[in-house]
Amino acid sequence: MLTLAKKTNAVAAKTEPARFVRFGDSTLASGHVVLVPGHLVPQIDLDLPKSLRGQAREQVARRQLADRMGIGTAEDMRPCALGDADDGWSRVFVCDQAQMATWRDLECQAVLPDYLSLPTTKGLWTLGQSEADGAALVMARFGPEEGLSALPEVLEALMSKELATGPRPKAILWQGAPVGTLSMLAQSYDVPVVTDVQSLAELGVETPKILSHGELNCDLRKDPMAARTRLARRVLPWRWTGLAAALAVILWSASQLVAINRIEAQTTDLTSQTQAQVRAEFVPNGPILDVRSQVSRTLSELRQARAGVSEQLDVLDMTADVGAVLDAAKAVPELVSYAKEDGLLLVVRLPDFASAERLTAALQTDAMEAELEESRVSDGQAGVRTEIRVTPREVSQ
Repeated sequence: MLTLAKKTNAVAAKTEPARFVRFGDSTLASGHVVLVPGHLVPQIDLDLPKSLRGQAREQVARRQLADRMGIGTAEDMRPCALGDADDGWSRVFVCDQAQMATWRDLECQAVLPDYLSLPTTKGLWTLGQSEADGAALVMARFGPEEGLSALPEVLEALMSKELATGPRPKAILWQGAPVGTLSMLAQSYDVPVVTDVQSLAELGVETPKILSHGELNCDLRKDPMAARTRLARRVLPWRWTGLAAALAVILWSASQLVAINRIEAQTTDLTSQTQAQVRAEFVPNGPILDVRSQVSRTLSELRQARAGVSEQLDVLDMTADVGAVLDAAKAVPELVSYAKEDGLLLVVRLPDFASAERLTAALQTDAMEAELEESRVSDGQAGVRTEIRVTPREVSQ
C-alpha cells in the first residue's frame, strides 16, 4: 500500500539533498517534498496480525481505530510503512479527511508530516523546533520508525515515559536551539545531547540520514485502498478459483462470528435472568458468587426449617453441598468415602497447606462440620495430600 521501490528511495536520498518546503510555500516545484504540520498527522500504534496483507490489513486497522478512538468517516488513515515494514506495517497516520483532500493534488515528490524530515538512525532520537498557528512545537524522531510533532510540554511527558520504561537512545541530536527542559530531562537519564552530527561517531552512533528509511513510501497523497487495484492486477485467471475459495472461507468465518456473538448475547441474557431470579428467591442480600452452591445451601436451610424437629442433614444433600464447595475451590478429590458412624471422608491433593485450611473453613456451614485430619507432603508427588472429615451438624429449631 503506499509503495515506492525502496531502491528508488535509496538512490534519491544519495544522489541529491532533500528539498523540503512547507505547505503553502509559493516556491513549490515537482521535485520538492512538501512538509505539512506534524501535529495534524499523528502516528497511532496498532496490534495487527502479521499474516494480514493488503486490503484486509487496512480494513482491520480501520476497525481497530474505530474501536479504540472512535474514528469514523470524517478521518482518513494512511499506513506508516517506515523502515523494513513494507506490507507488514503496524502504525498508521491519522488525519482529517478534508485536510487530506487539500494535499492530494499537490505537484511534488511527496507530502510528508514535518517530523519525517528529520535525519535519524537506530539508537538515535532527533529533535527540532517547528511552528504551527503561532505556537512553538517540537518535531521528534524516536528512531527510524516513530515520530511526532507536539508542544514541548506534551513531548516532555512522552519522553519521560519512554526514558523511564523503554530502551533509551544512545544520544539525542538537536537540530537548532535545544529546548532547555527537554535537554535537562535527557541529561537526568544520562542520555547525551549533541547539536553536531560529527559528535555522534564518538558515542557509537551511525551518521543519521534523511529520507533513507522509507519516508517516501508514506506519501500522504496515496490512496490507502489502492491495494485493491494492485491485487486485481496480480490475480491471474487461473487463480480465480482459489480466490473464490478464500472468499467462501471468509464468509463462513463471518457467519460463525455472527453465530458466536448471538450465542454470547443469549448467554449473557440468561445469566442476568438467573441472577435476578436467585436474588429474588434465594439470596436477597449479599453478593452472588456461586449460584449453585448458594442456592443449594438456601434450599437445605429451608428444608430444615420446614421439618420443625431436630434432624440431621441428609447424606445426599451433604454430598451435594460438599461437591459445590469443591467445585467453587476447583479442587478434585482423589477419594470420597462415607460411613454412618464417621461421616464423609475426603482425600484431596491441594497446592499447599494454606489451601487445605481454606478448604476446611469453606466446608464449615450451619449444616456440616469439617475437621482437617491430616495434611502431608509425599516424596515424588506435587502438592499436599489432605484428609478432611465432614459430618452432619445437629440442627434444632
